[in-house]
Amino acid sequence: EDWTLGDEATNGLKHTPGALAMAKTNAANTGGSQFYIVPSDSTPSHLDDIHTVFGMVIAGLDDVTAISDVSIDDESGESPVHEVRLVSIDIN
Repeated sequence: EDWTLGDEATNGLKHTPGALAMAKTNAANTGGSQFYIVPSDSTPSHLDDIHTVFGMVIAGLDDVTAISDVSIDDESGESPVHEVRLVSIDIN
């Protein structure tokens, strides 16, 4: 079963701090279930019109930025040294 979505990246929304976006591969129409939030200390404009921005953090951006600032395991290069858990979120 195919769980990928078509590209919708040119919707006028940009990768500003707090943007909620769907990741994809370099190939067309490969969005799926990987998402990310842009922290307050980043503006990855190179992702605009490539990855679909579809929402914004309206409260708690400082928490998002704190999560993005955690130390990363040197061996894996991507896993945090200490577990990070999202205990709850509200989606409106």
